[in-house]
Amino acid sequence: MNSEEIYRPTPNDVVNVLRLLHDNGVSVQNSKKAYAELQQYQANPSFCILLSYVFGAEACPIQELQLGGSWIQYRRLAGITLKNNLEKSQYSLGLVAVKEAARCTLSVLGNPSDVRIARVAAQIIVKITALTSFGWWQECGMGNLSHLLLNELFEAGDLRTLSALYTLQYLMEDLPKEVGAASKDIIERVVTLVLDQNTKTNLQKAAFRMCFNIYEQAEQLDWNVEGLSPLQTGLTAASGTFAGVCTALLEQGCGGDIPLLIQVLRSCAIMLEYLDYFTPMPDAEMTKLIDWWIRRTIDLVSSRVDVGEYNLQLKTAAMDLLTAALKLYDRMGGNGPISFLMEPIPLMLPDLVQALVTCVPMSIEEMNGILANDDYRLRDATAVNYHLNEASKDISEDTFMDDDCGAATLRASALRCIDALCVFSSKETFPHLIEQIKILWGADRQLKEASIVLFGTIANGCYTEIELTVPDIIRQLIDTVMSLSEDIFVVSVAIWSLSRILEWAFICDEKILSDIVAAFVSRMQSTSKRVQQAAVSALNTAFVTGHNMGATARLVETFPYLSESIIACLPIYCDGNLSLLCDLALHLIAVAEDLNMTSRIGAAFKSNRIERIKYFETSYVALYINGVPNTHVDKDIFSIDRFVAGFLTRFPDSETSLKILGVWHAALKDAAERDIREDEDLLCNMMLTCCNFLGVTSTAALTEWSRQTQGSLASLGFQFLVTLPKQTVKSAAVTLLHRLLKFIEKSAYPNGIGEKLLVALTSSIRAIDDSYDKLDLVRLITLMVEMYFSEFPQIASVAFAAAVDALRSDAYNDSRWLFSQMAYDICHTLDAVPGLLVQSRPDEISRIMAQAENTCDKSSATISLMNALLSAEDIASAIFPDVMRLIYSWQQAACNFPGTREKISSMLLFYSSKHGEQLREHLSALHPNLREMILSTYSIS
Repeated sequence: MNSEEIYRPTPNDVVNVLRLLHDNGVSVQNSKKAYAELQQYQANPSFCILLSYVFGAEACPIQELQLGGSWIQYRRLAGITLKNNLEKSQYSLGLVAVKEAARCTLSVLGNPSDVRIARVAAQIIVKITALTSFGWWQECGMGNLSHLLLNELFEAGDLRTLSALYTLQYLMEDLPKEVGAASKDIIERVVTLVLDQNTKTNLQKAAFRMCFNIYEQAEQLDWNVEGLSPLQTGLTAASGTFAGVCTALLEQGCGGDIPLLIQVLRSCAIMLEYLDYFTPMPDAEMTKLIDWWIRRTIDLVSSRVDVGEYNLQLKTAAMDLLTAALKLYDRMGGNGPISFLMEPIPLMLPDLVQALVTCVPMSIEEMNGILANDDYRLRDATAVNYHLNEASKDISEDTFMDDDCGAATLRASALRCIDALCVFSSKETFPHLIEQIKILWGADRQLKEASIVLFGTIANGCYTEIELTVPDIIRQLIDTVMSLSEDIFVVSVAIWSLSRILEWAFICDEKILSDIVAAFVSRMQSTSKRVQQAAVSALNTAFVTGHNMGATARLVETFPYLSESIIACLPIYCDGNLSLLCDLALHLIAVAEDLNMTSRIGAAFKSNRIERIKYFETSYVALYINGVPNTHVDKDIFSIDRFVAGFLTRFPDSETSLKILGVWHAALKDAAERDIREDEDLLCNMMLTCCNFLGVTSTAALTEWSRQTQGSLASLGFQFLVTLPKQTVKSAAVTLLHRLLKFIEKSAYPNGIGEKLLVALTSSIRAIDDSYDKLDLVRLITLMVEMYFSEFPQIASVAFAAAVDALRSDAYNDSRWLFSQMAYDICHTLDAVPGLLVQSRPDEISRIMAQAENTCDKSSATISLMNALLSAEDIASAIFPDVMRLIYSWQQAACNFPGTREKISSMLLFYSSKHGEQLREHLSALHPNLREMILSTYSIS
């Protein structure tokens, strides 16, 4: 940030900015023209100072000015705009503008006139801290931010305390690395407000909500590793304290405050994941935990008392807490402290099951609400994008589910809890459930629908108990689906319930499976969107189940009429159902051997594409070129093109794929020129569709196309990566840039982009936490290093080091797979640039790969790593134990992957010649059977 002369707001400038804010938030018009005008000032330092001035003013500086709303509205809009500008423009605003924003906002934070202003001020403080540092505030003479929040404002009461709570929450959400282990001190400090009887109720609840929000946010972090991050260390250390507060509030009945009780129950569900961190505990405390977290929660579910407007939310929260406990018990194999919490459940099962079942039938109002939007000709509702959006949880209010989805959420929670109870103890749960199902089964559509959905829910957990009656029930369900006079709600759940027992059907006689699939297909052309979705989803499940069981051949006889139904449904499906239909068509063409049938399907989709692209173009022009209000872009074309790309994978046609690629390249270019930012789904779909067609076009055709377009597609990807804030868009851009480089190498990128992109990727991978996003970045970085190392060795080395830093060998489950994929990409780069081995942490790579499944990818990476090690003998010697671990992981499987056994033999030969004694000691420590296997497989004498 450079210093510059400070701008002083003038009355005329104030009037102009108030007009701009009026047109962008106070006025109901909120025109695109006004927003475009606002955007052009985004990186203007003087505009930033002007916004700070308006935000900090207690009253309108121009007294005689007639406002179109309250002054608080204008201040709030100025603050939100200031926050957005700080987030998007960052360092380009300059030090003076940022300091002025900090000074004004700090003043507002210390003396807020309204809760809405306090909230926005907190967000601005956090944006400035992210841009600078915690220490920056003191360096600039504005005081110690931590002391201000945790002491001065925290203890001041009323809105000042609320300001501190807002800021602390946003700091922990937005800057988890910077806050780190201090999260323990923050949580423990904040809960003192909750327990202090002298604290005002609104602040007590706000303090509790803040802690809840932080623990809820932490669920999104990658916990799939044995080593915790500093923030996770702090949260686990404070978990016992917060869990104790939850128990204390439950004991007090939350003072009769039902919204607070709901929040506490939701907090308990989250804190169960921390159970191992705050147990063991004294017997008296564990007894309290069992009593208030489980026994009293079952009482809440079973209670017939209606607590008023929050009744549905309270029941839902209680059910979700029980479900969380049951699932944790199952995940832990019934071991650990969670086993104690399960003690009350078997004794309370009869009342609990009956209460849960009571929540399953839908009301007439619910059914009518669904029917009102169920016709296949009605498009799904689309969300409205707002330019000025705070998008943070408000700790000052009670916010729960919308009223119109409360009952549906309660039903879903009840069914999840029933499913978990069946897994927990099917023998004890089944008798109570089957009695309820028998009672519900009848002619009444509400009760019949409920009984069928209950059967589908228990089909897996209670399979042993229902096994003998399954054939008869299936016949009844098939008849229900096939009956044209049956209610759509009953039909849709009958289809779903049948999809739950497909594994059983695949191992039974072929007629059962054929009849089930035929029933599904018969309902694909229903005029009900609900039935369409159920039928196509069930058919997709059938293909996935068949694939997993190696039994897709059992579906072959259904292919002719299934393909005809897909073709018939194609013109009338839209939105989510169309996407499901495309999935189904892709499943079918992947395994079908009848080329005439696959050709007909392909031709139908290509024909339908002509209409769908017209819908897209018309809606895009209406919204983004003509500015027609209340319109949205028709995105069905993306589902169609996903199928077309899949079809071209099996039946390549570079002319067709290149033509479609050109269409989306042009659309993406237009979106960039119009600076379309708010519809991230549109941008991601465009880029990922380009990726799909890159993958099905010949290298020669792609290379020529890239030459003709002068690498424009790569330039667009780079532009979206570095200029748009949304991580989803950045990830799509990274995927696009990787595909381009993978398929046509350096010719895909225009001159000058390589160096800039490496620098941007280095910065990006250090800033993100999501492991999937890291994997995408590692793949692009490693490929770029292979391509560009000779041109930019220094920059490439730094980028490679950043990619290596992303590795973790202490991961397990899903994350272990992600980190193994990163390791494989790094190994391939080492094979191409062996000189990078010294900074690649080969010991860590070896440990990661040793834990991975033996696959072709692992084979290729093993060969690459050992090639690099054999060219750097000192490093190979230094990490001998880790390399041996990798070798042992292969056992005899290396023989099944060409070149792997030979490369491992070369590695062992090196160790035998250089470190013979150490190798013999290592081998002698093995189990005799494993040692003999290694010796014989790799011909070690």
